[in-house]
Amino acid sequence: MKTKVLLLIIAGILFSCSSDDANQTIDMRINHYQSTGIGEGLFLTLLVQENNNIGSGNWNKFYDSIEGFNYQPGFIYDIRVVVELIDNPHVDVSSLKCTLQEIKSTKEVNSETTFDIDLKINGESFITSTPSYKILDQIKIDCNTLCNELDIKLENQDFIIGTFKRLQREEIQLINLK
Repeated sequence: MKTKVLLLIIAGILFSCSSDDANQTIDMRINHYQSTGIGEGLFLTLLVQENNNIGSGNWNKFYDSIEGFNYQPGFIYDIRVVVELIDNPHVDVSSLKCTLQEIKSTKEVNSETTFDIDLKINGESFITSTPSYKILDQIKIDCNTLCNELDIKLENQDFIIGTFKRLQREEIQLINLK
């Protein structure tokens, strides 16, 4: 008898939850530049703020993609996304799927705005230098007068942070190394 009651309770819970109950709508702010991160490899990540954290100084690395969202560097986006729980995701794939619902605003950032990107973390370098300097073969770096210093730090330090400003959509200029 107890088993039948327990099965009825479980069945009631399962059937009362529609798949929409697992979906959540959240507001996000996407920063004007991408950062670097380490997961199952080396990644370029979006920097995001969610819901009540929007407008704070706290940015979190976002390793997933947002379906329907075409990120362009140099802009801060305020967007609304639907987050859906994925049952039985593939190995090394997120259990969440984010889909763009609305772009609430887009603001271009002044090209003189500076920002920091980790160039090397725990000995893992995000920089390629053949034939030119790039972050993960995607973002071109004009190292200006700092090319030699960058090479020395890449060879001798485990942690490097570069301060940049934007030159073009896919090119940034190194202005300081930490």
